Amino acid sequence: MIEHIQSIQLAAEFSVGDRVAGTVGMGGLATALTVVMVAGIKEPKKGKIRKKLEPNQAAVLGVAAGTCYMTAGSIWTVGGALSDGFAQIFTNGGFGTAGMGAVSLILGAVLYFREMRPGAMAFTGVLAAGVWAQAGGIWGLPQALVLTGVHAAGMA
Repeated sequence: MIEHIQSIQLAAEFSVGDRVAGTVGMGGLATALTVVMVAGIKEPKKGKIRKKLEPNQAAVLGVAAGTCYMTAGSIWTVGGALSDGFAQIFTNGGFGTAGMGAVSLILGAVLYFREMRPGAMAFTGVLAAGVWAQAGGIWGLPQALVLTGVHAAGMA
């Protein structure tokens, strides 16, 4: 019993606190995810060992980055403005009565059924993150998952 208590005390002395990756912040995380997207989308040079994102990985990374853009604010509000502009195409009455749920369905269908290059998938993921966050309901689930994971890792 005493050995168990001593091991707990030793573990507490060597713990890094609630921050797994140090102080990152949402702006830093948005920047890092953008760098990963750009680096992962670019074609590897011949003879070089490099990883390239698959289209599905790029879409997931785009949704995660888009969520971080909206949360970070500052220069990252551009992602939210793109999502708003895209959504207004469908919700301004030109297509009849269409809400954010309809735009979410459109983006979900494009991401699921259309096979695109990783760059286009990442861009669509960023658009989807903003639209899904505004639509709420089940469409808010990706945002909730990303934010919960970021907070659980102590990055924000």
